[in-house]
Amino acid sequence: MNTLLRRAVPYLARPLLSRIHRYRGAHRGESCYLIGDGVSIKWFDIGVFSDKTAIPCAFLPFHREFSRLDVRYLSIQEPWAFYPWERSMDGRLHLTGNPILAMYRSFIRHNRDKEFFVNLSNAPVLWSRNVTFTFRDFHDPALPENFITRRTGAFEGSLRFSISLAIYLGFENIYLVGYDYTHKASRRHHWYEKGQGVFQEVPGYNREFFGIAQEYADITAITLDGGAEFIRSVTYEQHTGRKPIFRENTELMDERYLRVLATWPGYNIY
Repeated sequence: MNTLLRRAVPYLARPLLSRIHRYRGAHRGESCYLIGDGVSIKWFDIGVFSDKTAIPCAFLPFHREFSRLDVRYLSIQEPWAFYPWERSMDGRLHLTGNPILAMYRSFIRHNRDKEFFVNLSNAPVLWSRNVTFTFRDFHDPALPENFITRRTGAFEGSLRFSISLAIYLGFENIYLVGYDYTHKASRRHHWYEKGQGVFQEVPGYNREFFGIAQEYADITAITLDGGAEFIRSVTYEQHTGRKPIFRENTELMDERYLRVLATWPGYNIY
């Protein structure tokens, strides 16, 4: 998308993008959990995170214990995620029935009590009363010029967007669960994949962003057994009083969903 078109989009799509303004400051002073798809989730009983509002991203809705959480909002910020094509491992686009897309569409349709924040690129193919579109900022004239989205790339990746959204909603205490690249002992892979993940160092991960974000909210990573870089941390056992217990993906997700995820060649499901 060229620069001129990118600048024009907020004006052309103003009726869609302004829907999010009704949520500004709705949770001022409260605490929340932002829940990612990191492999550390496999050691956690996510039901213990039901004491605060939870904002998951990606595939947590298909976790067996999802219904125990207090989820009012979810985010899917991948551009073009709901179109009937996929990008193959060699980078080419090809048409597909995309069963993963169909699975998530069904979840949106059957959960009208939850609001889904979705990238604006999906608007032509995803219309629902409980979908709010976003594009590179919250485009809210009521926000100060020094708001986080005007100071840094706040929409670059699911972690940055989720934190920026929580700040926009007014949350003052943010706990990160399953965002494993923030951990000093960082693991790669997802909770719905087979195994315990692979240790991978990610030095300097979002250092500048966290430096700015912590001016707006207290941010704490809930880790498996260690610390975190650039933000506060607490282990799962310290936070919950429970010892972490590893469970395989087949214990955490129904077989029907695992089979769907296995259609994507980038996932190691079985």
